[in-house]
Amino acid sequence: MTSKLESRRGPVKVQLNTWVLASTEARLKWLVANRQFTVTSIVDVALQELLDRYDVPPADPDGRIGER
Repeated sequence: MTSKLESRRGPVKVQLNTWVLASTEARLKWLVANRQFTVTSIVDVALQELLDRYDVPPADPDGRIGER
């Protein structure tokens, strides 16, 4: 149960603009239409998996990477 005084905001988000191949866009649109994902959630999961694969250190909820 959440107190009425607790913040209900999610993590801080920032805008990301990029270009993708037309074939990638078509697949992305299919996933959104057929699996009820959002573009934001798909991009976030895909980027997190890529960053983890290359051992990029995690950032805190405000987007700061701590020193290793």
